[in-house]
Amino acid sequence: MPVKSPISTHTNVINALFLREMQTRFGSQKLGYLWVFIDSIAQIVVLVGIKAILFDRSMPGVDFAVFLAIGILAFNMFKSIVFRSMDAFSANKGLFVYKQVKPIDALITRAMVEFLIYICALMSLLVIGLYFNFDVNIQNIMLFVGAYIWIAIFGLSLGITFAILAEFFENLKKVVKLIFLPLFFISGIFFSVESLPLALREWLLYNPVLHFMELIHGSYFSVLDTHYVDYQYMFFWTVIPLFTGLFLYQRTHKVILTS
Repeated sequence: MPVKSPISTHTNVINALFLREMQTRFGSQKLGYLWVFIDSIAQIVVLVGIKAILFDRSMPGVDFAVFLAIGILAFNMFKSIVFRSMDAFSANKGLFVYKQVKPIDALITRAMVEFLIYICALMSLLVIGLYFNFDVNIQNIMLFVGAYIWIAIFGLSLGITFAILAEFFENLKKVVKLIFLPLFFISGIFFSVESLPLALREWLLYNPVLHFMELIHGSYFSVLDTHYVDYQYMFFWTVIPLFTGLFLYQRTHKVILTS
């Protein structure tokens, strides 16, 4: 009987966890995969309505509904990756009795599932937008796709670190979830950095998520640019939590397996 290589074994584990995660996430819900789509649509409709009633009805050269859609989906994907990564260990503890299944596999699988779900939701919204004559002409599709991939990796890097720390500090999950509420309103989902007053702009640019949103919007709309995006700042915010999380995982994975 041929012996499987470590790469083959790891791939099989990821595939099995992926299928299990999809079944666990949507198998018992009547709306299934449509829920992510419906939830995002509801947020878009509400925010477009608020802007129409309370603020200017348009952004020059920008289809505001599309502006909101691509920002909300990116933020929700980022948030979902972080939140579901934090619960990855507790949700899969029963599988860790198998030596082939590592805690890090559960984290990676959950991030993959969320990324694919939200990319499918984004593509569906763009197809619907095309049908209803919304602006679906992406200025720089490679940069746009790259920005979505990057914010997903950013979410995973934070998720790894938070997941490990949450094993030792039970209330951390609650704190992180509280932080995401104001983060939704200060991350450029429904405004551009250019539209902000100078003093406020300087403070909000300390928020790394705002740079990702500015990159996503700037790569989509030709009238928006990305000169406020600090790629080095985004890189450090991605790499430092990632290596911190991997370092902590290396030191604590045996504790996680036995806890």
